Amino acid sequence: MKAISFGTLYNLHFSGEPVLSPRSDEFLYVHTFIDEEANGYASVIRRVNLETLVDRPLTQGGAGQRQAVQDKNPSFSPDEGKIAFVSNRSGKNQLYIMPLDGGEAKPVTSFPDGVISYAWSPDGHSLVVTTRSRTDGILQDVSCNASAETTVKAELASNAKSTVAPDVRVIRHLRYRGNGEGFYDGKPVHLWLVELEAGDVRQLTFGPYSENEPAFSPDGKSIAFVSWRSDEEQEVTPSLYTVELATGALKQVYQGKGMTSAPAYSPDGRYIAFFGHQRGERSGENSCVWIVPSTGGEASCLTSHLDRPQGTVVGTDARFETAHLIPVWSANSDRIYFIATSEGNASVYSVSVSGDIRIETADEPCVATAFAASAGGPLIVAEESPTCPAEIFMYRNGQRQQLTHHNSSLSEEYAVAEPERFDITARDGLTIPGWVLRPANFEDGRKYPLILEIHGGPHSSYGNSFNHEFQLLAAEGYVVLYMNPRGSHGYGEQFVQGCVGDWGGRDYEDLMDAVDEAVKLPYVDENQLFVTGGSYGGFMTNWIVSHTDRFKAAVTQRSICNLYSMYGTSDIGFWFNKAELGDIDLWDAEELIMQRSPIRYAKNVKTPTKIIHSEEDYRCPMEQAEQWFTALKRLGVETEFVRFGGENHDLSRNGKPSNRIQRLKHIADWFATYRLS
Repeated sequence: MKAISFGTLYNLHFSGEPVLSPRSDEFLYVHTFIDEEANGYASVIRRVNLETLVDRPLTQGGAGQRQAVQDKNPSFSPDEGKIAFVSNRSGKNQLYIMPLDGGEAKPVTSFPDGVISYAWSPDGHSLVVTTRSRTDGILQDVSCNASAETTVKAELASNAKSTVAPDVRVIRHLRYRGNGEGFYDGKPVHLWLVELEAGDVRQLTFGPYSENEPAFSPDGKSIAFVSWRSDEEQEVTPSLYTVELATGALKQVYQGKGMTSAPAYSPDGRYIAFFGHQRGERSGENSCVWIVPSTGGEASCLTSHLDRPQGTVVGTDARFETAHLIPVWSANSDRIYFIATSEGNASVYSVSVSGDIRIETADEPCVATAFAASAGGPLIVAEESPTCPAEIFMYRNGQRQQLTHHNSSLSEEYAVAEPERFDITARDGLTIPGWVLRPANFEDGRKYPLILEIHGGPHSSYGNSFNHEFQLLAAEGYVVLYMNPRGSHGYGEQFVQGCVGDWGGRDYEDLMDAVDEAVKLPYVDENQLFVTGGSYGGFMTNWIVSHTDRFKAAVTQRSICNLYSMYGTSDIGFWFNKAELGDIDLWDAEELIMQRSPIRYAKNVKTPTKIIHSEEDYRCPMEQAEQWFTALKRLGVETEFVRFGGENHDLSRNGKPSNRIQRLKHIADWFATYRLS
């Protein structure tokens, strides 16, 4: 069989975003693949009949053009006569409508900044969309058939009116840019109503505040959404609101006290379900399933006793899922379906309005990334496994059936390594979960070099998903060790809080304890240890090489070396660093912050270190890599600095395919340089 190689990346396929029809007799899903010629990711929407299981393409986007076309986010109209979807065919993500019985897809929006999200009205006559909009000079009623052309003119006129010079930005807000989004340029996200029969586009919300994740009420009279309607920017804890279509009246139905997202009305209209927690703006908390009366009132958390985070928190470099996860109600409004992450897996669960929880998918190593459920119909799930990117599976009558096989050549033609569990006991007695990949063409009696891979977050996790990078390094002849040290999601609230206020403390010890156990394996060469990681994993890589010389070489990616400067340069630094370091701030704990910053210990580094960073990384800004490179170079450490233009913090996951391969080659070449023959 063939070994996994750099170019194998081009052969991977990703299935996701399943959507059941209202009658549950068919479903749509999105098939994404890499368009090598366009150096991007192409997506088509496919249609599957649930009686015959015939799978055929519905849209003809995809490859073969100068830009890789992505048709995504499909949704059936309530009468099943049409579908809506988002596509970048025009260069920006716009909303399209397509008849199911045949015909061309037609654009119904042409917003200058594209469409972010949308939802059908219950009668199918209109849709609500979100887009970035200037609040000064925008027309409130814009003809769509004059089309969204009039919208474009209104927005462009507003842009010209409020811009003094194209090369000058005036910043007045703390939150003025986002990784992968760029600068917001004073444009909040607003709701717009697209009325299909009348051909009108009408702006529903105004002002300096953004509104996201709209959902129609069952009677079609109101739209629920998430918004932070305050000028306070230090800590953002969004609330739930509704807007009446007839009057434009806004009402707060839930006062947010932490992360809040994804409102969804119950079919009977009594409740709104949503995801979130009530512990402020923090990522290291379990986000749970909540319900609140749709007219407002006291909210109830339904899944606190699950002690697992809602959503898929298992990281991978082989996923292309753009579905927006929301709570899915049963038809009789008595249960809510959702995904939760637990111990390296992500599964579909359901919870009753009284709090009874059950798991709905297979109890086996896999990671669910999206699903579709409806009354009396099957459960359609996009699932990854340790040896295969996401395919579509059906759960019906207690049986699990794989419906798509886009990655069949991966298992048939390539030697894919099977992960082995490698849980260890830390020095304080805590169990730290992990996995090992043996090298391809493994031979008993031989010893192999080991690479420690460290995830980001720090509250992400590793688990039962396919990782191309890990498979590649195993094919290059390395043992790959990847762990979930304390701070990782999926093991309970106490575990995920284990690194808060203690970066470089017991989390570092967990990883070193894992290496101590790994070198006892008869096939690991303890004299050939390597380390790499990105984001928080880059922080930890920097921390490791500044606290031990046991590794022969390191590659630090999109890393952090100076937590003090990150407070003011990262798009999230001022709130994220404060929360992660135990609610300490710059002017209160300068010494403590620097004690937890690898830059302070740069003089200890002896390990040859390659630095990989992206120019447009606003999460862990380029200045972090520049500081680390300058320090190591001045101190005489063998080092190289690789800067990727046009890429952001997500290079390893969804950067340009050619750049992703170059990145992998830099990692492999650096380790090969210091590997014993």
